[in-house]
Amino acid sequence: MRRIFALPLAIVMTACLPPRTVVPGPVSFHSSRTAKEAAQVAAVALINAGFRVTQADSIGQALTASRTATHNGNQEYVTCDLPQGSAAAANRETTLTVDFRVTPSASGSDARVVSRVRTSYPGYAGTAMETPPNETDCVSNGTIEQQLAAALR
Repeated sequence: MRRIFALPLAIVMTACLPPRTVVPGPVSFHSSRTAKEAAQVAAVALINAGFRVTQADSIGQALTASRTATHNGNQEYVTCDLPQGSAAAANRETTLTVDFRVTPSASGSDARVVSRVRTSYPGYAGTAMETPPNETDCVSNGTIEQQLAAALR
């Protein structure tokens, strides 16, 4: 009799768990701007959003940008598994990294944006709750990718 109820109980228990965040795939789009101009516009848009931007190649068609914030400072751009008011959120540090690459095309340029979020909990360092940094607790919510696409269209 217990085995009969085990499966339905397991289904009900897992249905109550919050859904895990899903890492978004790369975003690709076309811009009517030249590759050089698209990279410049993307750099300005990222800087205006609070990112530190570096050139990732020698010809200026690839950028890497990062934005680090503690607590819920990156909530405009990231979604996390843990609720905002939790103790873990109060100790959380997220670094959102955006890789932007643009390639020339016949009618402008093609852009590709890849993002990742590294989450750490420096407030728990040296305690029993210390966990290593990971790229699964928080992910990009797609906002910065949409902002870049809008700036380049």
